[in-house]
Amino acid sequence: MAIGDKAAAKGLYVVEATDDHAVGYQDINRRGDELADEIDARAAGDAAAFPASKIIISDTFPAVVNGGLLFKVV
Repeated sequence: MAIGDKAAAKGLYVVEATDDHAVGYQDINRRGDELADEIDARAAGDAAAFPASKIIISDTFPAVVNGGLLFKVV
């Protein structure tokens, strides 16, 4: 598999060998934008996937819930 084939298969921009090397910063910035979009998409997906059953509000210490959030009322 040639370098860049996996990126192209995923829809990412691939720098052509014939591109002007003097404007390489644009390619770097474009890749940074693609990474930022992926980070945002994953963060949104993670937030939407957190189940309400894992949020515990209590004035005592309940049983442990793996991956849960405990808010202790004082």
